[in-house]
Amino acid sequence: MLTQQQHESFESDGFVRISAFSKDDASAMEELVWGGLNRLHGIVRDEPATWTVMHPSGLQPLKAHKVFAPIGSPVLIEAIDDLMGAGQWEKPKHWGQFLVTFPQSDRTWNVPCQVWHTDYDFLPPPGRVSGLLVFSFLSSVPPQSGGTAVVAGSHRMIREYVKTRQSRDLKRMKKVRRDLLASDPWLKKLSSDDGDPDRIEQFMMKENTVSGVPLRVKELTGKPGEVILGHPWLLHSGSPNCGQCPRIMRVQRLSGNRN
Repeated sequence: MLTQQQHESFESDGFVRISAFSKDDASAMEELVWGGLNRLHGIVRDEPATWTVMHPSGLQPLKAHKVFAPIGSPVLIEAIDDLMGAGQWEKPKHWGQFLVTFPQSDRTWNVPCQVWHTDYDFLPPPGRVSGLLVFSFLSSVPPQSGGTAVVAGSHRMIREYVKTRQSRDLKRMKKVRRDLLASDPWLKKLSSDDGDPDRIEQFMMKENTVSGVPLRVKELTGKPGEVILGHPWLLHSGSPNCGQCPRIMRVQRLSGNRN
């Protein structure tokens, strides 16, 4: 069960962190992924010279392997029930796609500018959380190491934005996203490739208010065994891995009924 502080964090930032499964469980999951990477791409864990595929694919057959079952621990299930409501969502067959990103040693990390988006449409949910992003950490993901970038508070900003639109105008998801990102100078600059080297200072060190909501870019960093639960209207984007080790995670998108 989430604490009051965790509920407040979710409402304020649009995401909350929990410790859902053990480090030993995470280590077993990570080892299975490394085995798959070796078979598919010839990648060897202790040989960085073999880490030549930035975003390796082909791991889908591993999704339902029993080694990943501890992700769906009672701690996680209770947290989802707290946010979405018991009986208001369906437990998935597996815990989502793999997010594996290898380091780019020749690149300097900066706040991403492309593909800021939500994974859910903009039709107003019926007064409750009707979906969740479930980010599971199988490895340690320190800052600037490929963790997903998010706009903390963006779910509240979007909530205000959709209040000013008719439901019929919210059905075209891509158009709504374009209009949203063009609706404010800060959002427009965030999603523009302007070559600004000071994006960290502008978007992460300072808050900017849009529709009365303070916004700031944050990275979803974490430790093995942690899970971050994100609001369906949390704006996010992939970010480069400029660290020393690969990011190894999973993400599942839960949906509840709209009744």
